[in-house]
Amino acid sequence: MKTFCTIFSFIALTFFISFNLSADNPKNQLGDYSKTTVFSERPSTQMILERNGSQETDLIPIYTDDFDGANDSVALEGRGYLIYRNGTSSGSALTTTWYQGIPTVFPAFNGPGSGYVASNYQTAGNGGDIDNWLVLPSLPVVLTGDSICFYSRSPEGSTYPDSIRVMYNPLGNTVPSDPAWTELGRFQVNTTGLWELRGFMAPGSGTNARFAIRYSVVDAGLFGNNSDFIGIDALVVKRDEPLPVELMSFVSSITNNDVTLNWITSSEINNSGFDIERSSSNGTWSKIGFVSGNGSTINQSSYSFTDRGLSAGTYNYRLKQIDFNGNYEYFNLGNEVIIGAPGNYELSQNFPNPFNPSTVINYQIPKSGFVKLSVYDMSGKELKSLVNENKEAGYYSVSFDGSGLSSGIYFYTINSGGFTETKKMMLVK
Repeated sequence: MKTFCTIFSFIALTFFISFNLSADNPKNQLGDYSKTTVFSERPSTQMILERNGSQETDLIPIYTDDFDGANDSVALEGRGYLIYRNGTSSGSALTTTWYQGIPTVFPAFNGPGSGYVASNYQTAGNGGDIDNWLVLPSLPVVLTGDSICFYSRSPEGSTYPDSIRVMYNPLGNTVPSDPAWTELGRFQVNTTGLWELRGFMAPGSGTNARFAIRYSVVDAGLFGNNSDFIGIDALVVKRDEPLPVELMSFVSSITNNDVTLNWITSSEINNSGFDIERSSSNGTWSKIGFVSGNGSTINQSSYSFTDRGLSAGTYNYRLKQIDFNGNYEYFNLGNEVIIGAPGNYELSQNFPNPFNPSTVINYQIPKSGFVKLSVYDMSGKELKSLVNENKEAGYYSVSFDGSGLSSGIYFYTINSGGFTETKKMMLVK
């Protein structure tokens, strides 16, 4: 005889639970189960993971629901689930699509006896096909290989072959008719009297993606041959310990004494951004800049940072990737960056120009020698000597402060190793 549950007993039980059990886990909050198993190996598509076991391994939960509180349709939808009755029925459907577990049929896998979500043959009335969808709350990022795991069972000794299908939609659309849904697998629900753990892997990444559990039975209902009663408990979506950022490449290029760093990520989780750090021959690392990240994304992202005005020498670079919660990891550039001596003399245009009141002048000398760099007014009078000493071959920067001068045009001239050049600059106050 099929396990019978009238709508009246269901309502009474739901009423009792709503006043005696605390609220279930909120959307996307992590939890901990004393008897939930995590795989030690990734299933190829699906596998029976364990029967009533308790060993935990190294996967981490990204969504959990222990179903220990209220599991009527209002409570489920309040936690972000979506419920669809997608089958057919004749006569009266005596129960809602998904409802509170009934301990007199069988108790929950863990927690209170009624702490699971159930569905039964009565959703098809006298006869029809059951296709009850329990669509999980959306997950901000799902990566290829993330796995949905849950315990399921039917009444012990039932002769009616209940079945479940597990679905995945990387686009996050919810309605059963959406073409993006992919079936991850199907199985006949266990009738040995034990809760059975099943696991299914996402075949691709998605943003705001959703999993769904379908109670899917043909020839169901009171007079059908293939449906009885199922329970779902201790649901969790799990992931291997991921790197917060998957880095595809990290390279450098040199233009004179400027170094440009370029890096590409294939995916990011909770990424606040990157500190750019540099070390020279003394081995001491220092932060030289920051580039904001893209939070959580499965899309490829490109980044760039230019370190300008370096002196001749050898440098190392690394990225310090920082999560929004403060965790971080390092990515080292695979090669040293060598800034060699310049091949010629050069005096650069000051920057900014016009300026107020200060500006920077860059110059380079290809060999060691005496350098004189001075600022002059329109009449040719020397106003300030900026450099007047011997310098090693290399790249240099010097600042000029025009606070004590009036607005106008000024000149600056370099003399070194027989090289002379003059450029014009404008002070605007």
